[in-house]
Amino acid sequence: MSPPQPGDRADDVQTVTDSDGLNARPNYPERGGIDVFDSVLVRQPIVEDQTRTVRNLLTDWADDNVDGDVRTLLPAAGVTLVTLFLDDGEFSRTDDASHDPRRGDALLWYVEMVDADADAWATPDATIRRVSPVFGNGLADVLTDEATVHAGGRADHRYVTHVTNPYRRERYADAVGRSLVAPVAGDELPIPVAITSLAVKPGPTSTLVARAVDLINWLKRFDRARSWARDETDTVEAEAMYTESLLLEAVGDRQVTHYYMETEDMNRLYEAFYESNDWEARLSEWVMRRVLEHPEAFLDPPLETDCEVLIHAVDPERP
Repeated sequence: MSPPQPGDRADDVQTVTDSDGLNARPNYPERGGIDVFDSVLVRQPIVEDQTRTVRNLLTDWADDNVDGDVRTLLPAAGVTLVTLFLDDGEFSRTDDASHDPRRGDALLWYVEMVDADADAWATPDATIRRVSPVFGNGLADVLTDEATVHAGGRADHRYVTHVTNPYRRERYADAVGRSLVAPVAGDELPIPVAITSLAVKPGPTSTLVARAVDLINWLKRFDRARSWARDETDTVEAEAMYTESLLLEAVGDRQVTHYYMETEDMNRLYEAFYESNDWEARLSEWVMRRVLEHPEAFLDPPLETDCEVLIHAVDPERP
């Protein structure tokens, strides 16, 4: 629940890849922090009446790969984390159906990587379909070709922030103990992972939020702001948050925030957030209560989401 802040990219990260940018084993930065890694969301619509087939195919694949990790699921350039969600059509929806024509069930890929500018991520949907082994068992036949890519720098999208806990590798190993978690077919997820979309109030409020994000991203160009922000991770450690990212998208006459979290304990997260006297936590709460259409959906536990986690996989060596 960290507020949008200026941060920096790990400029010294080098990724060793093969000729087509796949099977990458990056030289990771020494630690995580704010805006050290990149992320992308890819929404792949499901053919009508084939949602059960999609779930069954992924259940079978996960059952056959319980000892795998993120490279088993998506062996692409510099990938550190992948969560597969089943989106029932609510991910991009706002209160007014006229705001967004996208409807229907979909497979939603949340992918964290070292560098989204790597060649493999110029076309995220094509890369995912080409390299992930889950497409070798008929999955492609029950997905349409009309994928939507949500990422900073793309049309109508503004990058806000991507935060990683510098100690998440150790915390994840202690809390979960496995690199690949497959809570399909009713299995219980051992750690909370969620994605949700939160509509900003339309009109002037959305305009103001977009301009504020533009200002923050401008400040990120300055070394002093980057170096200060990168290490501001006390809040995420207190909350036992592993990964958190926000992306802003213009949908109709308003902005919509796409929010992802990977945390150790949802109750601890909310308790730490509300008990903290940290100015960043209190400022973020004040802002969200005033700009979100329905702030209670985010600020009142548990976090409301209609996206079901199908597979969650990490790199055991990620910072």
